[in-house]
Amino acid sequence: MKTTTLLSAAGASLLLSVQAVALPLVVSGFEYPASPTTARIQNSSPAVNANVYAGGFLTDAGGNSFTSWCIDIFQNTYFGQTVNDYTLTDGATAIGAARSDALGRLATDALSSVSNAASSGAFQLAIWEIVNETSGNPYSLTSGNFRASSVSNGSLALAQSWLDNLGSLNQYAVSVWRSGSRQDLAAFDRVTVPEAGSLTLLGLGLVAAGVARRRKAAV
Repeated sequence: MKTTTLLSAAGASLLLSVQAVALPLVVSGFEYPASPTTARIQNSSPAVNANVYAGGFLTDAGGNSFTSWCIDIFQNTYFGQTVNDYTLTDGATAIGAARSDALGRLATDALSSVSNAASSGAFQLAIWEIVNETSGNPYSLTSGNFRASSVSNGSLALAQSWLDNLGSLNQYAVSVWRSGSRQDLAAFDRVTVPEAGSLTLLGLGLVAAGVARRRKAAV
């Protein structure tokens, strides 16, 4: 973790279905660089107490550009440096199915609202709370294992409102870039689900295709 310099890193265009893909990755800066959110974060176990920046990162891996988010408060990220030991895996493998699902639900509810440094910082704070809070505890940024204080630009209240109203619908797949030398980063891809009418038409099409094959076989 890098204090008072970078700590942070969801909308992505990535190869989510491919695991253990090692590619050079570079974080070039914050997605919203003007007045990024600042905060003091505290984590009881493992222990962390640091002043940090929070917000989405502009990221490139193997020619794919996307926004990534920090899920690792224990290592550093440096802008403009190419890192060659990142490996892409799925969220459930990296942080567990429950946390990965909660991040997907957070993205479903809030990612489309991220439009400036304040909302980007809020989304990052909510990610840290989900990833670092002890299982069974409520999602609270002011109590529990992970806490945030002295947060700029109203991000704390916005992040807490998202956590308090976390829905059950998950429309995002979470992928995680893992590194032994830098922060682990999460990225989010929206999962397209066919509408009910499309599924019905698809089913009818398959039935028709099956009937046609049987008729041909009977000739």
